[in-house]
Amino acid sequence: MKLIWFILYGFIFSACSLDESPIIDPKSTLVLIESVSLEVPEPSGLTLNSNGSALYVVSDPPDNSVYKLDLLGNIQKTLSYSGYDLEGITYDTRDNTLWVAEESLLEIVHLDTFGNILSRKPILFNNNGSNSGFEGIVINPNNGHINLLNEKDPGAFLELNSTLIKTLELELGFAQDYSGICLNEINGNYFIVSDESKQLIEWGALTGVINTYSLDFEKAEGVAYNFNENRIYIVSDSEQKLYIYEFN
Repeated sequence: MKLIWFILYGFIFSACSLDESPIIDPKSTLVLIESVSLEVPEPSGLTLNSNGSALYVVSDPPDNSVYKLDLLGNIQKTLSYSGYDLEGITYDTRDNTLWVAEESLLEIVHLDTFGNILSRKPILFNNNGSNSGFEGIVINPNNGHINLLNEKDPGAFLELNSTLIKTLELELGFAQDYSGICLNEINGNYFIVSDESKQLIEWGALTGVINTYSLDFEKAEGVAYNFNENRIYIVSDSEQKLYIYEFN
C-alpha cells in the first residue's frame, strides 16, 4: 500500500506543469498587500473559482451560508444552500461545482454554484468532539481526489479517492490546530492555516513541513492560493476580514 501511495504521488507531481509559475522559494517572505472588512459573518472556509476571478466563502453557525465574493471581498451572490455546521469549501474546476465540509456531521456536500445539492456523503472518522471535526476541504483537479483536514483531537489529513472512498489518514502534529487548507497546483504541496498557532504552513504529505509563515491576526480559518498571481487569500473568523498576501 505504501509503495502504491508513493507511485501515485509521483504521478501527481509529474502531471503538474512546473513552468506555468515559479515554485515558491523556501526563503521567501509573506508580504501583506491589503486587508478588507467583509460583510460575511464569521467567515471560515475559502476557495477560488477556476480562473481566479472570484472567491467562495462559507460562514460559521448560526449563518451557515455560502457566499460568492469578488477579489476585494464584496459579496456578489449568496447561494441557496443552508448548512448545519459549515467550515470548509473547495471549488471543483473540472465541472465548476463546489464541495463543502460540515464539521460536526463529518459530512461532505456537493453543490452547484447556485447552492443546489448534487450529493452528500458521510465520512467515517473517529474524533473526540463535535466541535473538532472537518475544518478544511480541497480537491485535486488532476485526479478528483478530495482531502479533508480535521481540526484537532486528533489533527488529521484524510484523502478520499474519486469514488469518495477513504484511502489515507495521517495524524498531524506540527501545529496546535488545523483550520483551513488549499492546494498548490504547481508542486502538489498544501497550504494550511492554523488558528491557534497563528501560522500559514506549506506542507507535503510525503515531505512534511516545508515552510512556516507567522500571521499577526486572530482566527485564521480559510485559505486560497492563486498560483498565477502568487497570492494567498486568508479569512479571519473573529475579525471578519480578508487578508491578501503575496510571496516575495
